[in-house]
Amino acid sequence: MNVLPLNLILSSPFELQVVYFVLSFIIALIGINRKMGFWGYLFCSILFSPLIGLMVVMVSAKNVSAKKEDNKIKKQE
Repeated sequence: MNVLPLNLILSSPFELQVVYFVLSFIIALIGINRKMGFWGYLFCSILFSPLIGLMVVMVSAKNVSAKKEDNKIKKQE
């Protein structure tokens, strides 16, 4: 368990911890309409790292409901 970056971050200065968790939160916001949702990407980003979380968000598929909403918006335009 010492391999995870979370152990390193928790022993780092407070400012670095804030940046780490804010980046994780932003990545979770990006992943709201994705397969794992907000909480899944938040925990993934916190546990592994915001960089890994961002990669997971980018390769994951959108929810079917999110795709339908995007199509409705495009049709209205």
